[in-house]
Order: sequence, then C-alpha cells, then structure tokens
Amino acid sequence: MGTRIERPGPGAPLAALLLLLGPACGQDSPTSTTPSPPAAPAPPPSGETSEAASVPPEVSAWLDANVHPFDGSHLSLPHDDLEFLRDLVGDARTVALGENTHGTRDFFEMKAHILRFLVEEMDFDTFAIEATWPEALRLDRYVRTGEGDAAVLLSGLYLWTWNTESVLEMIEWMRDHNEAGGDVGFHGVDMQSPGMALHLVREYIGFVDPASRDSITGELDCLARFANDPLGRRPAQRYRDQPDDYRTECGASLEGVREHLVENRERYEAAGGEDRFAITLRSLRIAYQYHLLYSGGQSRDESMAENTVWLSDRIGPEGRMVLWAHNTHVSTQEGTQGYYQREAFGDDMVVIGFSHENGRFTAVGLTRESAGLREFELDPPVEDSFEAYLAGASAPRFLLDLRRPLDEPGSAWLSEPRLFRHIGCCFDPARPADYFYYYRRAPLRDWFDAIIHFESTRPTALLPRRPPSTW
Repeated sequence: MGTRIERPGPGAPLAALLLLLGPACGQDSPTSTTPSPPAAPAPPPSGETSEAASVPPEVSAWLDANVHPFDGSHLSLPHDDLEFLRDLVGDARTVALGENTHGTRDFFEMKAHILRFLVEEMDFDTFAIEATWPEALRLDRYVRTGEGDAAVLLSGLYLWTWNTESVLEMIEWMRDHNEAGGDVGFHGVDMQSPGMALHLVREYIGFVDPASRDSITGELDCLARFANDPLGRRPAQRYRDQPDDYRTECGASLEGVREHLVENRERYEAAGGEDRFAITLRSLRIAYQYHLLYSGGQSRDESMAENTVWLSDRIGPEGRMVLWAHNTHVSTQEGTQGYYQREAFGDDMVVIGFSHENGRFTAVGLTRESAGLREFELDPPVEDSFEAYLAGASAPRFLLDLRRPLDEPGSAWLSEPRLFRHIGCCFDPARPADYFYYYRRAPLRDWFDAIIHFESTRPTALLPRRPPSTW
C-alpha cells in the first residue's frame, strides 16, 4: 500500500507548543509491522561462526585508508574527532541514527555524542526517537523549562530500551544546553500507546468547548477502553482482538471527532491558540494510527514516518533533526520508516547504521532459562557477513561512508548483498547465529549512507521503572 504521509502546512515552531500543556499531561507491544525478513539465506558452508573471520589483506588496507576512526563514544568527550560528519551530513536536514540492538550502551552513547556535535557545530535543533509521541511531549517541556523529574519522565515513555543511564545523560545534556541559551527539542514519533493521546483530546475539548466534552469522550471511548493507563498498563482485552466490525465503527467514530475539530477550528483556535489546536489534532491522529495498525490501514513504520514528516514541517525549513531508532526502521529498505522518509526527504536525509563485532548487550530472553531482561554475549560474526569484513579494519571504532565509489582494490565486497546482523529487543541464546532471526541479507549501500562499527560494545545500564502516575 502506498504511503499515507500527511504534509500539513508549516506552523509555529514546536518549541512554543509544549509550554501550553500543563504538568499533568504512561505498553501493549503490538506485533511489529516492520517488513518480514526475506527467506532465510543458506548458512555458510561450514554452518558455523568464525572466531576470527579471515579478511583479505587488500580489504583491510582499503578499510584503513577509507574509514574515519574516532576516539570514544561518550557525549562528554571532545568532539573534534567527529569533524568528518560535516562533509557526510552536508546540508541535509535530517540525520537518522540506527542501532543493531536495543541494548547496546556504546551505540546509545555514540548517538548522543553525534547529537551534541550536530547541535553545537551544525545548528541541529530537534531530536526525535522511536518512542510514543504524547509522552515525549513531557520530556520536551523538561529540556526547555526544567519542569519535572527527567528520570521519571523518561520512564514514562514505557520502553525499557530507552530507560537507561545513557539516554538520561543525553536528556540532561539537552537541558543544560537549553539553560545556557540553546534551543533543542525532544520528541517521539511512535504511536503504540494511545492512552495519553486520547487524554489530551478530551482535556482540550473540556477547555475550549466544555459542552461537547461528554459527547466527544463517548466517541473516543471505543478505543479508550482498550488503551494504556498513565503507568503503561493495558486491560486484559485488546483492541487488536476485537471484531472487524467493531474496529470499523470505532474508526468512523474517531474520524467523526476529527471532523468536529476541523469544523470548529476557528472557534477553538480563538479560545486556545493555534499551537494547542495543532497538538490536539496530532494527538487524535496518533490514536487513529493505533487504530489503523490493527485494522490493516497503515503500518507502524508508515505512521512513524508520517509523524517524522509532520515534525519536520513543524520545525520549518531552517530546522534540522536527529532521528533515533533501530537499524531496520531507519534503513531505506522497502516498507520501513526510512523508506517512506526517503520518499519524503530525498537526499535531504542521511542514514547511519550501527554494527559491532563482539561484546555484550541487553535484551529480553526468549527461552525459559533466559526469560526476562538480562545481558547476552554476541557470538562472533558469521563468515562472509558485513561484520566479518568490517572487523578487518585496524581501528576499534570508526565510520565508513558507504556512498564513496567502489573502484579501488579491496572495496568490491561492499557492492553486493551480504548477511548483516539484526537483533532488536529480544534474543534467543539457543540460536545466536540463526540466519533468519538475527541476520538479514542486506544490500548495505542501498539501505544506509554510512555505517558506524565497533570492535566491542557493552550492554546498556537500565534505570528503575517509575513512570508518572498521572497524565
């Protein structure tokens, strides 16, 4: 199905929007609609991983001559060694940063380090992450005003993946930057938790049109009864399990609320301002995207791309954005968030994937013995994978620009699809080199503009879960 990305007209900078929201402004994990991996490729002839993949000397020489090493990943380090980003990014307004696993500290630190460089050196002013949109509004308010407890608000994104020391450090840096006179915002582009979005619509109607609050609340109830509460908890019955007729009628009810808002736009904007109306309309759209996910109308990746484009339009032609998500989402393979964003942004977006050779990572175990959140060990890269080739470089951490010509000896390995590691939130230690679940055959240069590679990485440091008790 074609993209359904909306491109509303430019509005006021989003910086002003969240100041209008009070401080009281919490996850079902729906099956991801990210495209399924292609049919499992045949394993290497040996059927085994290699402790030390054999890389031809000309490949190692080519890598050493063309990669951009950097000294470290933490955002507190001087970023002189990231100067190569100037040429890589150029005039692009969006830089999308991926990650092979959702539990790798070095990836998170490096993305925060890149954010700092792009903000301080290249006038980027917007950060967006694979996290639910309404709850991220509270963190945007925090980094701009200092209102609230950053650790609590981060936990209020409901996702263990981001509830880490590294992300909290980045948020505190954003706050310090703004307090010193900067202007960088924090935003979410996901739509997996509709509870707060529905709450914002009800709250807004109660403010601008109290007489309509009960009727609008009734129209929203068909979805609200299945939505998360402020702590992220879901009722036992799920929206996805309701009959098709129920979801069809609910979609019509949500559309009716949208029509009501649009019909009364002039009156509502006069009462509450243009910016707050825009927030409310997008909140309703977020809830509707949740409906679309389970009614087959629009995938999660399409919705995240739509929300990213909306945010890009809101910050205006002078705004520049750093986007944080999994490698699969930011990649431009067909059907992903990055695919739809490439359609919208073209060359105005640079996509950087992340990979690693060995180390540990945090994930949800998928076996009885490994159940729950815990640390896992990366197995060595499978033979002939991209990771196996990248391991041939001398530098322990580096960026490789994939857009460079491949006309020199030692570069041909990049010109064809190879296995590329793919680990998300979860892991089955019983099959670490499973060629279906944890590797995909990827045309790397088609999906990414650059790759950041680490020889070894560490697991994320998780924080206690303590989201706000109210919206």
